[in-house]
Amino acid sequence: MTFKLADEWRDFEIRVLPIDAPEVQRIEMRRAFYAGAHVLFCGLINILEPGTEATDNDLKAMDSIKAELDQFLADVKGGAA
Repeated sequence: MTFKLADEWRDFEIRVLPIDAPEVQRIEMRRAFYAGAHVLFCGLINILEPGTEATDNDLKAMDSIKAELDQFLADVKGGAA
């Protein structure tokens, strides 16, 4: 299975953006989405512990990030800014 940010963006766009969103909003949201992905990726590279196997701390960090992102998505779906 291959992970593609483009697939994640399309899924996010469908779930979060209103159908009638203006093109400028779509462009800005896509830019923000990819900027956030870039920051997250760089952060992960910096916090993961050296080695080839995930450590307990690595897994805890990933769980924490997932929980935060899940909460953000729920908040946005609920109308939060």
